[in-house]
Amino acid sequence: MNVQPRIGCVSTYPPRACGIATFTRDLMRAMLICGQVERTVIVQIEDNGTPYPASITRTIDQHDRESYISAAKFLNESDIDVVSLQHEFGIFGGECGEYVLDLCRNINLPLVTTFHTILRDPSKKTRQVVRDIVQTSKAVVVTIASAAEILETHFGVDPAKIAVIHHGADVHYSIRKEDAKRLLGIPERTVLATYGLMSSGKGIEFAIEALPHLVSERPDVLYVVIGKTHPEVLKHESEVYRDKLISLAKTLGVDRNVLFVNRYVSEEELSLYLQATDIYVAPYLSRDQVSSGTITLALAHGKAIVSTPSIFAKEILSHNRGVLCKYADAKSIANCVKRILGSSLRQELEANAAKYGHALGWEGAADKYGDIFRSAISTHRTIAQTASISEIRAPVRAKIQVLARTEERRPKNV
Repeated sequence: MNVQPRIGCVSTYPPRACGIATFTRDLMRAMLICGQVERTVIVQIEDNGTPYPASITRTIDQHDRESYISAAKFLNESDIDVVSLQHEFGIFGGECGEYVLDLCRNINLPLVTTFHTILRDPSKKTRQVVRDIVQTSKAVVVTIASAAEILETHFGVDPAKIAVIHHGADVHYSIRKEDAKRLLGIPERTVLATYGLMSSGKGIEFAIEALPHLVSERPDVLYVVIGKTHPEVLKHESEVYRDKLISLAKTLGVDRNVLFVNRYVSEEELSLYLQATDIYVAPYLSRDQVSSGTITLALAHGKAIVSTPSIFAKEILSHNRGVLCKYADAKSIANCVKRILGSSLRQELEANAAKYGHALGWEGAADKYGDIFRSAISTHRTIAQTASISEIRAPVRAKIQVLARTEERRPKNV
């Protein structure tokens, strides 16, 4: 079955500032470019009534259950072949994001769900929500093998239903590190970098606290923090976290060694910053993280990486593709950076990262998703045809049974 399916994608989507939104846009774009789909229909999860561009076909009010049911009806009545659900607990309404079940249970089309977060020790409610999503899905996708193992072990998911497809990345860097630094106005600096929507869970304060341990030996160190504050954090807390980080850098006397790029940067500018980076630092505090577009993109740019040992980082940075530091431990971060800068390890890490990163292009992810979608469509149609045949045969079987009982009741000839 080598057809180009029409896909309905339920997810957050740009311009909403969200990692899932960016993932969805990049995946759908790659699938169109690679000829894996005929067209896409985007159903955007939104929570503030913000107007969206023409590429958004329909929206779901995150906090309105009826909106999920209405979206399911819309998808059922459209001409699409399969629904792709991008799942993250925080983007759906209700306890543990349970409102998404109103969508799943009312969709009559094959459903393929990508899980961006899998918890090893979930609450009873979370476990049930995940199980119900899996039950209504023809297939589920995760980005690493460790996440698949958690679904099997902790949620009882049939391994035949799980596909592992790595998080994609745009690989288009082309200039030397020194030239990138010069273009950004930071020449002759040893650049550490972290990027992404800012929130307290990113652990950036511990990377800043690591700087005094580094600048005493390397005064040229510059830690570049790229990205705006997360919109939800901004809504509820304003810039409290960023202000705390700025104050911390001044208190430690390293404010000249920290550069905050507090704005949205284009893909091209982000790539330029990554090309200028000597070591990418991922001090994230989440232990259950099973997907990370930031670490993936750093790998795709061939960067030496220091990361806390989340589920994702431990797997993706294995085989000497990165160095793991302790959680919430500035001294550990500093020691890892020193270890990389003070030996030939950096070149080794960069070579391994680049080799692995070249396989992470969105084209490869698009091809694999295309196979999953076609398989889901095929399975759905087979089940539907079997059910139709059963419906046709049922009256015939009933008539035969009636005739048989009538024949049994007829008096026998003596």
